[in-house]
Amino acid sequence: MLRPDIRMPLWAAVALPAAAYLIRSILRGGDFRPDLPWDLIAFGLLAIVILAVAWARSNAARNGDESLADEMERHDSESGENG
Repeated sequence: MLRPDIRMPLWAAVALPAAAYLIRSILRGGDFRPDLPWDLIAFGLLAIVILAVAWARSNAARNGDESLADEMERHDSESGENG
């Protein structure tokens, strides 16, 4: 699975589209009504992506701690044999 090096905090993933929506509404003369159904679809997909990323990060953190400990043990045992 691809894992990019750049990580965005989840609060920023919510704040950026919200700021874009705010700017768009101000440019329209203060009309804050959503463009249905497109805004609903876009924000729904954003919510799904944010939930999926949060779930993946929590699983990676739980699984990553164990694999990191195993990797460190292997590295220590290899260093001890060679050193």
